[in-house]
Amino acid sequence: MIVLKVLLYVVEVVVCLLLGLVVMLQKPKEGGLGGAFGGGALEASLGADAGNVLIKATAILGTIFMLNTLILAKITSTSTSVVDTVDAPQQQEAPAEAPQS
Repeated sequence: MIVLKVLLYVVEVVVCLLLGLVVMLQKPKEGGLGGAFGGGALEASLGADAGNVLIKATAILGTIFMLNTLILAKITSTSTSVVDTVDAPQQQEAPAEAPQS
């Protein structure tokens, strides 16, 4: 279970970084960061439909991000399991002392 959690956390970070990169590469009306990479270089490398490719990539990465987040929330929010209660140290109550007079 720990390996699954670590794998999902790694996927979460990678998808988050890729999603940020793809969103920044999209060319808004003002030019944005997409214009910083040589103006038409993105259209030259991805073709005339570079905007459509980036929109599809954003939608796919956003879906993966949301599903991965929901799965991580479900896995990490489970109530105390049997392993947690077995491994937890047992608290023992000290016997009540009789008042000394």
